[in-house]
Amino acid sequence: AALLERDPSASPDQLAQARDKALRAPLLMVLIVDEAKGSAEIDLLERVLSAGCAVQNVMLLAQAMGYGSGLTSGKALKAASFRAGLGLNPSEHAICCLSVGTVSSRKPFKARPEVAQFTRVWGDST
Repeated sequence: AALLERDPSASPDQLAQARDKALRAPLLMVLIVDEAKGSAEIDLLERVLSAGCAVQNVMLLAQAMGYGSGLTSGKALKAASFRAGLGLNPSEHAICCLSVGTVSSRKPFKARPEVAQFTRVWGDST
Protein backbone atom coordinates (compact mmCIF):
# COMPACT_ATOMS: atom_id res chain seq x y z
CA ALA A 1 0.00 0.00 0.00
CA ALA A 2 2.87 2.38 0.79
CA LEU A 3 4.46 1.70 -2.60
CA LEU A 4 1.17 2.30 -4.42
CA GLU A 5 0.74 5.52 -2.47
CA ARG A 6 3.94 6.99 -3.91
CA ASP A 7 3.93 5.12 -7.25
CA PRO A 8 0.42 4.26 -8.50
CA SER A 9 1.97 2.67 -11.61
CA ALA A 10 4.04 0.12 -9.63
CA SER A 11 4.07 -3.26 -11.35
CA PRO A 12 2.75 -6.44 -9.72
CA ASP A 13 6.37 -7.63 -9.42
CA GLN A 14 7.38 -4.43 -7.63
CA LEU A 15 4.40 -4.76 -5.29
CA ALA A 16 5.29 -8.39 -4.53
CA GLN A 17 8.91 -7.43 -3.85
CA ALA A 18 7.81 -4.64 -1.50
CA ARG A 19 5.43 -7.01 0.31
CA ASP A 20 8.14 -9.67 0.66
CA LYS A 21 10.50 -7.26 2.43
CA ALA A 22 8.47 -7.60 5.61
CA LEU A 23 8.73 -11.39 5.48
CA ARG A 24 12.50 -11.75 4.99
CA ALA A 25 13.17 -12.48 8.66
CA PRO A 26 11.11 -14.18 11.36
CA LEU A 27 11.39 -11.10 13.60
CA LEU A 28 10.62 -7.61 12.31
CA MET A 29 10.63 -4.65 14.68
CA VAL A 30 9.87 -1.02 13.94
CA LEU A 31 11.68 1.72 15.86
CA ILE A 32 9.19 4.44 16.74
CA VAL A 33 10.12 7.64 18.51
CA ASP A 34 7.33 9.72 20.04
CA GLU A 35 8.40 13.34 20.19
CA ALA A 36 5.58 14.09 22.68
CA LYS A 37 6.97 11.68 25.27
CA GLY A 38 10.09 11.83 27.37
CA SER A 39 11.66 14.75 29.13
CA ALA A 40 11.21 18.11 27.42
CA GLU A 41 14.69 18.97 28.72
CA ILE A 42 16.21 16.34 26.41
CA ASP A 43 16.34 17.43 22.79
CA LEU A 44 14.41 15.28 20.30
CA LEU A 45 17.54 14.56 18.27
CA GLU A 46 19.30 13.28 21.39
CA ARG A 47 16.35 10.99 22.09
CA VAL A 48 16.44 9.71 18.48
CA LEU A 49 20.17 9.07 18.80
CA SER A 50 19.59 7.18 22.06
CA ALA A 51 16.95 5.06 20.33
CA GLY A 52 19.49 4.33 17.59
CA CYS A 53 21.98 3.19 20.22
CA ALA A 54 19.35 0.83 21.62
CA VAL A 55 18.83 -0.62 18.13
CA GLN A 56 22.59 -1.12 17.75
CA ASN A 57 22.60 -3.01 21.06
CA VAL A 58 19.81 -5.29 19.82
CA MET A 59 21.80 -5.92 16.63
CA LEU A 60 24.95 -6.76 18.62
CA LEU A 61 22.94 -9.06 20.89
CA ALA A 62 21.45 -10.85 17.87
CA GLN A 63 24.92 -11.35 16.41
CA ALA A 64 26.25 -12.63 19.75
CA MET A 65 23.42 -15.16 19.74
CA GLY A 66 24.34 -16.32 16.23
CA TYR A 67 21.68 -14.46 14.27
CA GLY A 68 21.91 -11.87 11.56
CA SER A 69 20.22 -8.52 11.65
CA GLY A 70 19.68 -5.61 9.34
CA LEU A 71 18.17 -2.17 9.24
CA THR A 72 15.88 -0.87 6.54
CA SER A 73 14.25 2.49 6.12
CA GLY A 74 12.83 4.52 3.32
CA LYS A 75 9.85 6.42 2.07
CA ALA A 76 7.40 3.69 3.10
CA LEU A 77 7.91 4.59 6.77
CA LYS A 78 6.34 8.00 6.13
CA ALA A 79 3.47 6.74 3.99
CA ALA A 80 0.00 7.43 5.36
CA SER A 81 -1.04 3.79 4.82
CA PHE A 82 1.99 2.51 6.78
CA ARG A 83 1.44 4.99 9.60
CA ALA A 84 -2.27 4.14 9.73
CA GLY A 85 -1.50 0.42 9.75
CA LEU A 86 0.65 0.91 12.84
CA GLY A 87 -1.85 3.29 14.42
CA LEU A 88 0.73 6.07 14.74
CA ASN A 89 -0.35 9.47 15.96
CA PRO A 90 1.19 12.66 14.51
CA SER A 91 3.89 12.88 17.19
CA GLU A 92 5.11 9.32 16.55
CA HIS A 93 7.81 8.75 13.93
CA ALA A 94 8.77 5.39 12.44
CA ILE A 95 12.55 5.66 12.13
CA CYS A 96 13.58 2.27 10.76
CA CYS A 97 12.79 -1.43 10.65
CA LEU A 98 15.05 -4.02 12.24
CA SER A 99 14.98 -7.58 10.92
CA VAL A 100 16.49 -10.44 12.93
CA GLY A 101 16.87 -14.07 11.88
CA THR A 102 19.13 -16.79 10.57
CA VAL A 103 21.27 -15.62 7.67
CA SER A 104 20.63 -17.71 4.54
CA SER A 105 22.82 -15.66 2.18
CA ARG A 106 25.14 -12.71 2.45
CA LYS A 107 25.14 -9.61 0.31
CA PRO A 108 28.36 -8.87 -1.54
CA PHE A 109 30.81 -6.55 0.23
CA LYS A 110 30.01 -2.91 -0.36
CA ALA A 111 32.95 -0.51 -0.49
CA ARG A 112 32.71 2.13 2.22
CA PRO A 113 34.09 5.67 2.02
CA GLU A 114 37.42 6.45 3.61
CA VAL A 115 37.07 7.95 7.09
CA ALA A 116 38.78 11.17 5.95
CA GLN A 117 35.94 11.73 3.46
CA PHE A 118 33.37 12.35 6.19
CA THR A 119 35.35 13.43 9.26
CA ARG A 120 37.48 16.40 10.20
CA VAL A 121 39.42 17.59 13.22
CA TRP A 122 37.90 20.53 15.05
CA GLY A 123 39.91 23.63 14.31
CA ASP A 124 41.50 22.07 11.23
CA SER A 125 40.76 24.32 8.24
CA THR A 126 41.32 21.59 5.63
